[in-house]
Amino acid sequence: MSDHNFMEATYDKFIFKVSVGCLYHPGECWVREDGNLLLVGITDFQQKVIGDVAFIEAFEIGTKIKQGDNVGILETIKTTLTLISPVSGEIAEVNAELEENAQLINTDPFGEGWIYKIKPSSWESEKPGLMEAKTYFPKMEEKIDKEMQKQGE
Repeated sequence: MSDHNFMEATYDKFIFKVSVGCLYHPGECWVREDGNLLLVGITDFQQKVIGDVAFIEAFEIGTKIKQGDNVGILETIKTTLTLISPVSGEIAEVNAELEENAQLINTDPFGEGWIYKIKPSSWESEKPGLMEAKTYFPKMEEKIDKEMQKQGE
C-alpha cells in the first residue's frame, strides 16, 4: 500500500484499512485533497466486498457532477458497482493506469488505485458532511460484521 497512516480492523484472514488522511462518504468512497484538486477512490472495505476489479468505466474529463451523483461503473466477476461522487465539481483527470490495470483498485485503493480527480465546486460546504477516519471506522466495522454474518448463513 501507499505511504499512509491507517486504522486497521482484522476479521478472520482479512485486514480492512482506513486511511487517516481521507474523508469518507457513506457510499464507500473516499476523498483527499491533492493541491487544488480532490483525489477520489473507493474504500478498502468496498474493494474487498466486491472482489477483483476487472474493468472500470469512469465519466470523462470535463463532466460536471454533484455530490452523490453516479460517476462511473466498476465491474468484477461477482458484481457491477455504480461509483458515486463524494463531492460536487468537474472531473479534472481520470486515472489512466486503471485502463490497463484495474487491479490497482484492489492492491492499493488509497494510493495508485485512485479513480479520478475533481475540481471541487462546493468543497467548503460539503466537507463537513463527510466523515473523518475515526468516524467512518466504527461504521465500517458494523458493515464488516453484517457482511461476515451474510457469508456465515
